[in-house]
Amino acid sequence: MENEKNNKLLEIKDLEVRYRSGGRSVHAVNGVSLSVDRGEILGLVGETGAGKTTIAKSILRILPDHAIQSVSGEIIFDGEDLLKAKNNRMTAIRGYKISMIFQDPMTALNPIMPVNKQIAEGIALHMGVSKREAIERANKMLETVGISSDRGGEYPHQFSGGMKQRVVIAMALACRPDLLLADEPTTALDVTIQAQVLELIANLQKELHTAMILITHDLGVVAGVCDKVAVVYAGEILESGTKEEIFDHPKHPYTKGLFGALPDLSKKVSRLSPIDGLPPDPTNLPPGCPFAPRCPKATDECRQGAIALEALNPDHLCRCIHIDE
Repeated sequence: MENEKNNKLLEIKDLEVRYRSGGRSVHAVNGVSLSVDRGEILGLVGETGAGKTTIAKSILRILPDHAIQSVSGEIIFDGEDLLKAKNNRMTAIRGYKISMIFQDPMTALNPIMPVNKQIAEGIALHMGVSKREAIERANKMLETVGISSDRGGEYPHQFSGGMKQRVVIAMALACRPDLLLADEPTTALDVTIQAQVLELIANLQKELHTAMILITHDLGVVAGVCDKVAVVYAGEILESGTKEEIFDHPKHPYTKGLFGALPDLSKKVSRLSPIDGLPPDPTNLPPGCPFAPRCPKATDECRQGAIALEALNPDHLCRCIHIDE
């Protein structure tokens, strides 16, 4: 039991996040609980607007202050509740213990600073080395991600999209963090470069034994990289478990719908099977199960109250009252 506790790096309990927008309350995250072990990769899967990025930004506490109405719950990282940590403590953690690869490398880099200096900033801040030593380490980090160190003095506009993303990865991993948050790190890249970047992230993650939360809507990426999966919808986790459980035995109608919308080259079909309808308005969520308005199995019971996330087995949780059917 003690070993299991020591292996637990991150544990989120009942996280709720509310935004303010035009005088209305936006229910972005609604009672999310999840955990990540050391060296483990968790995939957060769901449609755009499901709350995946908000969960990641809550961990780093970089949500926009002007838009936040409330944040509650617990985010226990290495035994410390980050929601209660002081600002200077979070500054020490960001980029050192927890790093983030942001979705768009085009806007994640400072356009008027050489890339090696951008990487070196975090190294100098957290590792306590001189600026010269920090630059040397930054150049070595560029080599690690497949960029020649003699390009370290160049600016972001001199790099392609794929190379910019490699720079962002180098920046995130420069201080060898315990947890890496990767927010759709390959969205802006073409398929060939996407495969290279994913392979690079996976190899570095194994080498550094860094735990990772990978945010994506691509189940193919999850299949190739992740150990565990959490399916997020309207700010809730509808289903979670090991990759094998979710892919081989999906139980929630939404999870089944996601798999049903994927092309299957072994079958001859004229068109894919999309999930009918749209995600609910987060300022006016339906009562009961948020997926009920789009669910082919929904009954009146689904719309009457909160539905608990129940364990089907130790490796598989699901939030649905019609699983047995």
